Amino acid sequence: MIVALGLGALSTGPHQLAPVSAAGIALPVTALPLTGATTGADPPRPARAPSVVQIYVEAVPTPAAVAGPPKAVAPIRVLSRTPVRPSPARVTGPVSGTANGFAYGYCTWWVAHKRYVPWRGNAAQWWWNARAFGFGEGSAPRAGAIMVMGYSATSPQGHVGYVESVNANGSFVVSEMNWWGVPGGGWGRVDYRTVTSMRGILGFIY
Repeated sequence: MIVALGLGALSTGPHQLAPVSAAGIALPVTALPLTGATTGADPPRPARAPSVVQIYVEAVPTPAAVAGPPKAVAPIRVLSRTPVRPSPARVTGPVSGTANGFAYGYCTWWVAHKRYVPWRGNAAQWWWNARAFGFGEGSAPRAGAIMVMGYSATSPQGHVGYVESVNANGSFVVSEMNWWGVPGGGWGRVDYRTVTSMRGILGFIY
């Protein structure tokens, strides 16, 4: 059973629902236009404007450039204005070592014991003999250099010492053998002293 509600002319009388047969009613089929307009008295609805969509892309930070290896910087030598107090000389006992072409007990033996010396001659002659073997020379002390002193009344054959270290004020510490200028020094004995003057020094062999 299908119950249908029909709207007729308006009247003041009562209305009742009456059952009807589905076969006896023909319902009109109305196709709606594809344009979206409606039938009847309703006006066509205006088409909605397309929505504007804004897309925001999160900015990706540019990776920082990878720093390369640090460039070598030349060391800056700072000279101290405060004088360095020379350390007192100290003397050690006899030392042992292999033969190096020089007689044991003298300054030449000790320095040749500390580093390679391919030339020969007395201490003062080292200044000229080292040049023939291509060794550099100069007037500035360096750790590991050979201090060469010329002939003098106290050193008729000259004197050599090994530069152990250089102080900020330009003085330097040498180790040497057969130096009679310190108490307890002399032949076959090694002493360590701070040199504060270039007097009598020919230069340094590097």
